[in-house]
Amino acid sequence: MAHPVTATAALITSLFIWQIPVLYGLAQRIAAIEVFAHFAMVLAGIWYFGMLFDPRDPPEGARRGARLISGFAVIVSNIFLGSLTTLKEVSLYASYQTAGTGFLDPLSDETMGGYTIWVPSSMLMIAAIILVMNGWNAAEVRRWNSRYELVRGSNSAALEFPETAEELRLKVAEPNRDMGRTLAIGALVMFFIVMTTVVTIVYAL
Repeated sequence: MAHPVTATAALITSLFIWQIPVLYGLAQRIAAIEVFAHFAMVLAGIWYFGMLFDPRDPPEGARRGARLISGFAVIVSNIFLGSLTTLKEVSLYASYQTAGTGFLDPLSDETMGGYTIWVPSSMLMIAAIILVMNGWNAAEVRRWNSRYELVRGSNSAALEFPETAEELRLKVAEPNRDMGRTLAIGALVMFFIVMTTVVTIVYAL
């Protein structure tokens, strides 16, 4: 499908670039650019989630750990952009002043859009991460169930499958520590992104 870094960068870039006021205003005024913007975001989303939920194991599919990290990266980007857009006190998009937003004033409309990026989108990504972890577990179960075919005639493959509880503990200890560190770092990064954004908005804007 795609390399996790490439797909993740494409998704985040396609979201951020069209939030730049000049480009957003241009898309509002020129229909062709607006269509292109939506098409680019949809295509990036399909590409990213195709990588994220690819049922194939490595090397055909992306590594499960890389998929997990990419999910955290997208959540962090959503929190940063969404909280910044939600908590700001001024309207950023001049095109709203001429086009109008129906029953909402420009600032309220932007706040709702920022909240959508911040909370619902992040919750969806959390659900996606859970699905990735479930797929990772299913892949390990498939690999374990096929161990007899893998080890047949291969001594090196036999070493991949522990036979005792102690061997299993030793084999999974380092991967489990790596997983724990990844989850902890992801949580800390999200927390600091939110706090930094709030402080920036309160004291700098």
